[in-house]
Amino acid sequence: MNMLLTKPWRHSFSALSRALHTSYRMSQPQTPQTPPKSEMEPALLRRFGERGRYELEDAQSVFDGSFIAHVSYVDDGLPACQPMIALIREEPVAGEAPSADDADGTDGADTTESDGKEHRRNAFVYLHGHPTTRLMELVKQATKAEEAAQEARAAGHDEPPVPPVKVCITATKIDGLALSTAPNGHTFNYRSAMIHGTCSQVRGKDVKRDIMHAVTNQIVANRVHEVNPISSMVVNLVYVVRVSIDRLSVKARMGVPGIQPRNADVDGPDIEPPAWAGVVPLWEQLGEPIASGLTPGAVVSDNLRAFISERNAKHEAYAKKAAK
Repeated sequence: MNMLLTKPWRHSFSALSRALHTSYRMSQPQTPQTPPKSEMEPALLRRFGERGRYELEDAQSVFDGSFIAHVSYVDDGLPACQPMIALIREEPVAGEAPSADDADGTDGADTTESDGKEHRRNAFVYLHGHPTTRLMELVKQATKAEEAAQEARAAGHDEPPVPPVKVCITATKIDGLALSTAPNGHTFNYRSAMIHGTCSQVRGKDVKRDIMHAVTNQIVANRVHEVNPISSMVVNLVYVVRVSIDRLSVKARMGVPGIQPRNADVDGPDIEPPAWAGVVPLWEQLGEPIASGLTPGAVVSDNLRAFISERNAKHEAYAKKAAK
């Protein structure tokens, strides 16, 4: 598993169903895809290429099942990695109204291969945090420096562009323990996704509020309609980063473990009785809600119970299917 994002911006129940369909499609035998090296070399799978995919919806299906992603970047020459919520969102091209498919939560965006990229146009990853978070500080510094450079260039000075902050965002789901008959054959059934991207600052209260609503619904489907409106203070405070997707890849393993060949003359005979080999399915389960006691009289909504039930069933079904 030498490398490591789902439709997390709009988590309706129909989106969860589509994610399950995509996960199932990923479990089927695939013809190896080889993206153009000029664009995809950093994300190109170097081992088990038949396990790789380079389409946005496959990456979305991994992030859809992952509450937390890991965002890596370079800070003053040192590598850094922090857990964050990563929201993938497709947006209409400027001047183009959302299609009817987009409005009802289905896939309406066109794909483009003219630039050698397999992901859909105008797809971004959104990250958010306190302005003092180190990644936010780096993006803020780069943004201010580039704005100053633009002013200098407008005044006739020869000022080079300021390099933007680059990130690598990953998410992984473990779907089972694949146990072989020898130590070197043990592995996992898994789905992992990697996105390389370029950061920019998001401005505007309405845009930030919209992103925060989408993040809330990423945690629990339709949750934003069941809670109080976000406060203006929080909207003003939160720092939102938009990550343009430069390249992505997804890698997944399903099925039974492999049996590694042994030379009985050198390594000795197999043990008796034979070692058990197979898959122990693994899935994440949401438990029974526990009240905080802070809101007397409030009850668990039907929406929350339905979300828990559907998500649990989806993850269990995938893990068991992937074990075969």
